[in-house]
Amino acid sequence: MPWPEGSRGEHDAPLPTGKPSLGERDAPRTSEPTGQHLYLIFDDWPWGYSIRKLELPRRSPHQPSMRRPVHKRLPPPLLRLEATRQEPMLFAAVGTNIIAAHYRTDLGNAPVPEWILTIVDVRSLAVRFGPGLLHPGLPILITVGNEEWSWCTLPPPPVESEDVTSFAVGSDGRTIFASTDSATFAFDIVNSEWKQSSNCSLPFAGPANYVHALDIFVGLSKAPDTYGHLCFCRKLVGDDENVRPSKENLLSKDPAESHIRATLVYLGGGSEPGFCLVECVSITKGKSVNMRLEECDQLVKCVDEGSGSCDQLKKNVDDGDGVSGSMHDGYLYRLTTFSLSFDNNGDLTTGETCMFCSKDLIVC
Repeated sequence: MPWPEGSRGEHDAPLPTGKPSLGERDAPRTSEPTGQHLYLIFDDWPWGYSIRKLELPRRSPHQPSMRRPVHKRLPPPLLRLEATRQEPMLFAAVGTNIIAAHYRTDLGNAPVPEWILTIVDVRSLAVRFGPGLLHPGLPILITVGNEEWSWCTLPPPPVESEDVTSFAVGSDGRTIFASTDSATFAFDIVNSEWKQSSNCSLPFAGPANYVHALDIFVGLSKAPDTYGHLCFCRKLVGDDENVRPSKENLLSKDPAESHIRATLVYLGGGSEPGFCLVECVSITKGKSVNMRLEECDQLVKCVDEGSGSCDQLKKNVDDGDGVSGSMHDGYLYRLTTFSLSFDNNGDLTTGETCMFCSKDLIVC
């Protein structure tokens, strides 16, 4: 899962709402391009997750519309966080903080709640704790605004989180929209109430972002015929007449690569807002994934049972950048940064496109 930092300011908000990924509001705008960082969270450690900090290429108005991809390796982990694996949906972000709302299974008789929020400030790497989720399940974590921290009980949504296909924060900053395959619901933050806003589904796959400079909502299209394209609309009403796809397909076109998943991250910006598409592709037959998971399971079992030396297993899993040599060139992370604007026909188009690829052996 990705979070940005930089011209969004060391971040006024990284994920949904001042942050990129979960249906966010517009980010603070700057007139000059500045360096930015992206934080990626990987489920690649036997006891939890690693957080890696990547420097994004600078976007410049004078930059060519497309540059040759730059190949890099992922940086070593900035930090590792113990938490229940295979639950990436329990991460979110507020400002410069990454939040992990995972259930704790390692507390024993310690006077600490089973459900707590682990809060990591990516600037200082300080760790704090807050009250956990009352009804954890499979939550969708969306951050709205930049107010002081507070906790309160909200009414339950009218749909199960597993049925939500798309979500966004409205342009007014006080409404959260959540869509299923057949309807869209709106939550009024001020009045703390839900209502059905439409009998249609939003056109996005996952989160959408409101872009103030263009006065549109932007996300990845969920329509099969425009898969890999951006789509946009001016109002979150869910009807097809209100929705238009972008011209370009942003996913990898290399026949040797198999698409796994992609996340669109909003970076803010001025008159031409910036985005980063994080795509994970497979460049192996897939057997390396099983080998990687088997190594992790063997290490955990070895440590738990205390059955001799686990040094070699630990070396396979932890050495270098935290990956095993048995998965060499198994996956590639393709990060594409670009700006958005309208062409003369009113179509959404990308410009100032940069791409760099991180070849690594981490399960994505």
